[in-house]
Amino acid sequence: MSKKLSAALSEIAESTDFPPTLSTAEICDKPFTLTDVRVVTTVNGERYIGYITLDGESHEAWLSGSKLHQQVSAVVTAGLPCNVKVTKADDAYAPYLLELTD
Repeated sequence: MSKKLSAALSEIAESTDFPPTLSTAEICDKPFTLTDVRVVTTVNGERYIGYITLDGESHEAWLSGSKLHQQVSAVVTAGLPCNVKVTKADDAYAPYLLELTD
């Protein structure tokens, strides 16, 4: 079994077909369905990565920002899946925010 496992791990490590995790900026102003989330710990603290359906395709996306983090938590508590979009005002220092699209 260890040879099979070692081969499988090597194949995954060498694979180039893993899609990138989208940034919050990349999904801004695009409606999507938030189907699930996971919390990851980064050097900047806990962050959400969302599993989203955007334009009919599944993606992972960072859901970063202090207000956005709180809003995602509220959506998760209310229940997933949920149709939303991330917005941001024109001000460079404006926070990312979540809006319902239903």
